Amino acid sequence: MGSRPSAPVTYRPTPTAPTIYQSVIPDKDYENLSNYVDELKAERKKKKEEREAQGIGGEAFKKRLDLYAQAEADTYAKSMPKKPLGGGSTTP
Repeated sequence: MGSRPSAPVTYRPTPTAPTIYQSVIPDKDYENLSNYVDELKAERKKKKEEREAQGIGGEAFKKRLDLYAQAEADTYAKSMPKKPLGGGSTTP
């Protein structure tokens, strides 16, 4: 068994400057994008109005969240011991 000969060495010239690419985007694409963004905004506004009409969003929703937060705070306050634990008094 002999050793295999090494692969031939090839020399390639190193690039002297980077390749620069430039994209040209037509104005029509910007118009299409603007129209699409307008459609999305209108869709979001419509969905928001639908949610508010159902009582899911807007002021009704905020009021409901405040009630939940208050109920949670009341439950936590009720769970606290009436008398603090620990011994000894702080007065001499």
